[in-house]
Amino acid sequence: MKKENVITSCYSLLRNVTPLQYDCGKICHGKCCKGDGKTGMLLFPGEENIIDPEINIIKNEEGDSFAVCNGTCDRNKRPLGCRIYPLFPVIKNGEQGEYIEVEFDSRADCPLTQGEYEITRKFAKNVKRVGKYLLLNKETAQFYRELSDEVQEYTMLKNILKK
Repeated sequence: MKKENVITSCYSLLRNVTPLQYDCGKICHGKCCKGDGKTGMLLFPGEENIIDPEINIIKNEEGDSFAVCNGTCDRNKRPLGCRIYPLFPVIKNGEQGEYIEVEFDSRADCPLTQGEYEITRKFAKNVKRVGKYLLLNKETAQFYRELSDEVQEYTMLKNILKK
C-alpha cells in the first residue's frame, strides 16, 4: 500500500473519534495546538504530500518535517500526530511475537495523561488500528517502529527520574 494511502486510511479511522466526549482543548486552552518555529507535530512519511496546504511545515536539521499550528484548524485537516494525541500505539514484543499496545505518549504535556479523565474506548481502539495500518507500508512501518522505540525509551527515562 502506498504511504499516502496508509496515512489517508489512518485519517479515516480517526475522523469521528476524539479522546473525550467533549473538546479536551477547553481543559488546557488548546496547549497542544500551539507551536512556533522550534516546536510542532512530527509528520509521518507521505503526510507532507497530502496535508492541508494552509498548515505551516518546517524541517529540522535532520530533515524531519513538522506541522506548526497557530492554535486553530479544521479538525479534518490535522496531521496524524495531532489526531492520535495524547495516545501512541506502541509496538511491543511478547511471547506470541509483536503486538500493539496503546499508551499515553510519554512525551505529551497534556492534562489527560494525569489520569483524571477517561479516554473514550473507541478512540483508543482506533489509535491501535492506526498502528496496524502504519505497518502496511515499508517506509511508514520503519518510521513508526523508530518512533515507537523513542516513546518507550522516553517512558523508561521518565520512570527512572521519578524514583
